Amino acid sequence: MNPANVTPEDLQDPTIDAETLRQIAVARPDLRDVILQHPNCHAELADYIQQLKSETPPPAGQQFQPYEQAHGQQQWGNQQPGYAPGYASQPPVDPSDEKTWGVLMHIGNLLFSFIVPLIVWLIYRERSYTLDQQGRAALNWAISYIIYTVASLVLMLVLIGWVTWLVFLVLDIVFCIIAAVKAGNRQAWKYPLSIPFFQVNI
Repeated sequence: MNPANVTPEDLQDPTIDAETLRQIAVARPDLRDVILQHPNCHAELADYIQQLKSETPPPAGQQFQPYEQAHGQQQWGNQQPGYAPGYASQPPVDPSDEKTWGVLMHIGNLLFSFIVPLIVWLIYRERSYTLDQQGRAALNWAISYIIYTVASLVLMLVLIGWVTWLVFLVLDIVFCIIAAVKAGNRQAWKYPLSIPFFQVNI
């Protein structure tokens, strides 16, 4: 994606990753406000764009330079640009890695409860808005499922607990599989019946 040709309509694509957004923000001051509204514009990127906006603006009528010319590159994307001071210490997660870790997060949620989504979320929440939201959703359900299971064990004394335990067991399997499929498309999904311990913006 050449920033010289990007339009505000192009930035409506939710699959554009944070690093591409950063590169466009560097070359296109006129699109920075639009980039700030993008779902993959995480906190560090937003702070970085605000720093760019606070710098002295170019003289009136001055045209922006394409990113390749400004940085001496012949082709877009054939070189990893450096990170400016104040930007995230690690680069955003690659879209293919987002899919992989997202799927593993929800499959791990099914097999090992909250442990896997917690680990993945803590590692990648600052580098990927998608994984951040997926992790929050997965943890909400994992904790809720534990609560529902404990309540079912108590209710087993009056028999109905066996029914609720079986129902939530089936729901856990179904919900985790649906969430994993959604993650394969880089989409976050709120588990139904989950208690909102963590806010999920979907």
